[in-house]
Amino acid sequence: MITPEQIRAARALLRLDPAKVAHGAGISIVTLRRLEAEDGLSKVAPTTVDEVRKVLERAGAEFIDRGVRRGAATPEEIRSIKQEIDQIVARGTALMAQYPYLTDDELYDETGL
Repeated sequence: MITPEQIRAARALLRLDPAKVAHGAGISIVTLRRLEAEDGLSKVAPTTVDEVRKVLERAGAEFIDRGVRRGAATPEEIRSIKQEIDQIVARGTALMAQYPYLTDDELYDETGL
């Protein structure tokens, strides 16, 4: 059984809005907030906890002993991350092209420091 802390941590890790998780689990936001409270497990039905767990797992959370981690990235997620990195590199390269390279004289003083 997962804990309220793990549910909150999974939502934060995956950057999931409470409304999205609640909708996916078929519960209200109030019920999700009640579940995420410190003594939340005693306030909701076990089936509700299971539905929330399933939603979070489908979104990529992996529940481990007393914690949560992001599951392995899908090939689509990897491609998306690579595209973002490529865009960052292209912007950096374009910025670097705007400035001339520094010479050794500009980098070092007369003592070599």
